Parts: sequence; C-alpha cells; structure tokens
Amino acid sequence: MKTTPNSWALQQMIEFPGPDSSVSRGLQAGKWFRSHPVVVLVLTVLVFLVLALLVALAVQSAPQVPVPAATPLLVLGCPSGWVGYNGVCYYFSWDYGTWDQGQERCSELGASLAIVKDMHMDLLFRLRGNVDFWLGLRRRGERLQWGDGSDFSSWVPVLGDSECVYLADNEFRSESCSNQQPYLCSKAQAPL
Repeated sequence: MKTTPNSWALQQMIEFPGPDSSVSRGLQAGKWFRSHPVVVLVLTVLVFLVLALLVALAVQSAPQVPVPAATPLLVLGCPSGWVGYNGVCYYFSWDYGTWDQGQERCSELGASLAIVKDMHMDLLFRLRGNVDFWLGLRRRGERLQWGDGSDFSSWVPVLGDSECVYLADNEFRSESCSNQQPYLCSKAQAPL
C-alpha cells in the first residue's frame, strides 16, 4: 500500500496520540478521577439525589386513583334469647295470654306473632317441645291469613274451624282466640 503524506500523518496520530487527541484526553480524565476520589463520590451522591428527587416529584404529581371506601361487613343476628334461622329471629315466650295479648307482647319486642315459612316448619316443630304456641295466623272468613296480610298456603294442615291458629304436634290447630297459651314471635334478623 502506497502511503501519502496525509495517510501517514493519520496513521501516526492513531498509533501515537498527541496531547490534544481524544484518546489522550480520556487517559488524562481517568487519572484525574483516580486522583480525586472525594470529588467523584460527592458528584455521584449528587446525581443519585437529583434522580431520587425527580422520581419523588413524578410520583407526587401522578394522578391519584381513587380507592373506594371499604364496605363494612354487615353481620345479621338476633337478640339474646331469640333463635335465628335463615334470616328470621324467633322468640318462644313462656308467658300465657290470648292471641291478641300475644300479638301485643310481640309488638312490644319489635316483632309480630310468628309468620312461618314452609322451610322453617320442621325447625319450629322440633323446638316447640310439648308446648303449643300462638302463631300469627288467623281465619278471616273462609281464608287463613298471616298477620302481614298474606294468604296461608302450606303443606301443614290446620285442624279445626276456630279463628286463631297455634303451633301443635307437626300440625297447626285452631281454637278460640280468647284461650290462654304461650306465643311465638318472629322478626327479620337485624344488624348487630
């Protein structure tokens, strides 16, 4: 390869860099950093602090996503002395009274004479023991109606033709509303 004066000078600069070449400057900078470790450490710490400050500002200025408030856990239950089952509280009163007195006493407790759903019948028959309890079921003409005005429709037979109905052995029976016997109250379970 034939060398020209310009190519020879270029090759000399690459092989033997002078004091103004970038290679020479890089070597001198490396010596400077090694000879001033405290300054290098301070500069490094400052760079990290500036970066941390920038990250903190970016996080703070980022739009806040609203977090919905936690929904409180709603626990339903029954007062002491009541039996809770499937959303309903039942109170077996051992006080004797007429059907109307039972309804009045249940009302004082924030309830009514029991309005019984078919799915609760077996439980109530077992819990009653050998005692008969007034229910919130009453004859209105030829129809039987619960205290809330709904019609009676159940697999449980109602024996007798009297006006007021009570819970007996695996059945309902009717008799005069003026007879004295215990009563069964019911109300919906409420938050504790």
